[in-house]
Amino acid sequence: MGEKLGEHVRRLRNERKLGLRATARELGITAGYLSRIESDAEKYPPGEDVIRKLAALLGADFDELMRLAGRVAKEDRNHVREDPQMPEFLRQVREKGIPAERLIEMLKKEDKG
Repeated sequence: MGEKLGEHVRRLRNERKLGLRATARELGITAGYLSRIESDAEKYPPGEDVIRKLAALLGADFDELMRLAGRVAKEDRNHVREDPQMPEFLRQVREKGIPAERLIEMLKKEDKG
């Protein structure tokens, strides 16, 4: 099993030699809250705004942090809600077992062609 959100955040913070309190201050959260996130003791994962700040500060991939937090970005949720064909598309992708990597690869080929 891969890293959990807290483990990932703590590892990245330590790799960058950032202190807990200084990091929390940069994020606009308390050191206690950041500590609970890193120890996976926080009942609910941080919100998108905190995750965006974490990604920027730690040089992390925003989408990866969101995935580890079990969250979906607001703009992505809105896109699914606003496009009437999106739920059908996602259902077909799921039923056919098409991995996201393959879809992304297909889109990249389409951009080149």
